[in-house]
Amino acid sequence: MADEDDLVSVYITAETGYQLDKLVVEDEDGRSVSTNTIANGVRYTFNMPDSDVTVTATFKSKSYSSNFIDVARGSWYYDAVSYVASEGLMTGTGTNTFSPDGMTSRAQIVTILWRLSGEPSALTGAFTDVPAGQYYSTAVAWASREGIVTGVGNNRFEPNTNITREQLAVMLYRYAQDCGYSTTSRANITGYYDYARVGSYARDALSWAVGAGLITGTT
Repeated sequence: MADEDDLVSVYITAETGYQLDKLVVEDEDGRSVSTNTIANGVRYTFNMPDSDVTVTATFKSKSYSSNFIDVARGSWYYDAVSYVASEGLMTGTGTNTFSPDGMTSRAQIVTILWRLSGEPSALTGAFTDVPAGQYYSTAVAWASREGIVTGVGNNRFEPNTNITREQLAVMLYRYAQDCGYSTTSRANITGYYDYARVGSYARDALSWAVGAGLITGTT
């Protein structure tokens, strides 16, 4: 129950493929209450008036499209690239290029998850090889604080090292847990011929990622 002048927060989560069209807050006399946008359109705030309020959110469908010249319409990743670009989760590698077959670094994956979480603030300095002022500095600090990443040892993160598939699975697994999502699904991954090469630290996470349909085998 909010009192007059209390700061009230409203969190908006749209279904996949939809976005917020309009958020209307009105007092009991139908007068509009001013709102402010925080956290990249995820959180909205307003000051409670001296009466009850009605909060109404309407949504509209998104239409994604790719403007990258190296992302062909009809490719298996076209919709995914369009989505992450439209949502601001990933940017291109050039003015009109995405480099879909390029490698992805550990810092880039952490930055994507950080943006997905609304770019929360965090104190930098968690790792000796992650200096302040880099595009990924706050993202890595946030991920370390939340337990999504723990580094590679010796207080290092290796931000520019290409991420492995098992490292990606572990980050996604820990991110899902941090968000409170269910991580109970499991798949039997012992059928993959290279299962023995999966690090012991990653087996549970990889089993979940395959079971959840986030990752599939290469063959």
